[in-house]
Amino acid sequence: MKRLAGKKILITGASSGFGRGIALACAAEGADLALVARDTERLQAVADLARAQGSEVVICPANIADQTQVLAAVAHAKVALGQIDVLVNDAGMNVTQRSIKDTSLEQWRQLLDVNLTSAFLFTKAVLPDMIARQAGTIINVASRAALHPHLAGGVGYSTSKQGMDALTQVTNEEANPHGVRACLLCPGVGNTPLLDRRPVPPPLDQRAKMLQPEDLGAVVVLIASMPPHVNIELVSMLPTRL
Repeated sequence: MKRLAGKKILITGASSGFGRGIALACAAEGADLALVARDTERLQAVADLARAQGSEVVICPANIADQTQVLAAVAHAKVALGQIDVLVNDAGMNVTQRSIKDTSLEQWRQLLDVNLTSAFLFTKAVLPDMIARQAGTIINVASRAALHPHLAGGVGYSTSKQGMDALTQVTNEEANPHGVRACLLCPGVGNTPLLDRRPVPPPLDQRAKMLQPEDLGAVVVLIASMPPHVNIELVSMLPTRL
């Protein structure tokens, strides 16, 4: 029996990086998927790989910084899958400018909109149904920067990820009494396209030692497949070889 058989999972940021790895890992364990990101072509490529593993998959192209598009994506997912059992808020971005001095107000707002406000909007859209069913899991993919803000991650990125921690804790306080749980997943440095936004992107040999998308996928499957009365509130991940 596959661990996520029958589960309907919505994943943001699913077209590349950690989101892609999470989508393929969930598909391998029997979940049906709603995949959200801006790039339709890359979403379709991930969807094709997931369908090849037997999953029912719907793609929901959307700009997650736009509330109207978020609500449309959730509505589309519900029509296609019937309900959302697991929400994975994975979408995220960073900018090359990391210091307070160099970060513009526009960049600050964009980072909070994409990394934090989108997670709030998706949570707000699916939580009432989960509470009504007395079941559901929300996994907020943050970063080690949520636990230890640092200049390497940047002021806007670190602030947005710490906000994910607060969102997770408040979600649990509000929803745990109704059988709904939330987990803050904090990976360390990972081999994703975000590395290319660093002032000096790391070389390939360093990237090979980092957390890989499939590593995040394995942990998301673990969290989502826990018994319904178990809430893993926080997972902090580090690569072993750095």
